[in-house]
Amino acid sequence: MTDPAQPIPRDYDDPLFRHGTEGHGLDYSTLLPEFRDIHPLVADRLASARLSPVLDIGCGPTKLGTLLDARGVAWVGLDASSRRLSLGHGPRVLADASHLPFRDETFGAATALYMLYHFADPLVPLREAHRVLKPGGLLAACAPSRSDDPELAPLLPPRPPETFDSDIAPELIGSLFELVRIDSWEMPLYRFPDTAGLWSYLVARGTDPAITDDVASRVEFPLRLTKRGAMVWGRKG
Repeated sequence: MTDPAQPIPRDYDDPLFRHGTEGHGLDYSTLLPEFRDIHPLVADRLASARLSPVLDIGCGPTKLGTLLDARGVAWVGLDASSRRLSLGHGPRVLADASHLPFRDETFGAATALYMLYHFADPLVPLREAHRVLKPGGLLAACAPSRSDDPELAPLLPPRPPETFDSDIAPELIGSLFELVRIDSWEMPLYRFPDTAGLWSYLVARGTDPAITDDVASRVEFPLRLTKRGAMVWGRKG
């Protein structure tokens, strides 16, 4: 029997959250800096689409907003963590994505990058994003695959599936939006040279430190991790 899907805890104020550790995944990426993150690609596509303003749902420290500023695209950021918002800049709102504090058909585009798995029912924030988008507006959402980091799977205890991942993203988003494109990835993107890097990576993703210690002691270094996930684009009819 498969365990029911569970939302990922909103651990953004936890000192061990990925941006509070000494190192996190991007520090060990094998890609050139401009290709290590999804945000530049999203900013480029939104600028090319000429749809504004953009609502960045779960904006955190406004990484996407900074890139949109450089491209001359108007935007508003929204996040439920005051600590994360305090690290950003520009127009931003403290609120929950389940109840967006905006009128219908306000935005030309909306993004939900690595955040929908925090909701017990991701369709709730997706419906809200649909509501505040203008007709023809774009939604961009992304998440890892449930089979991300396959090299570590035999060493970690089983976990219930998450409520949103790249495997089910097209179905969920397609129930509300016209699917425009799906960009999937599967490649060995991270290289960990030693225990310290892997420890930070695992703890920052919610693994118990005691389990992390055990896993790190059993891994042969250097370790390459295969990353799997997808970026899904939808359009409001």
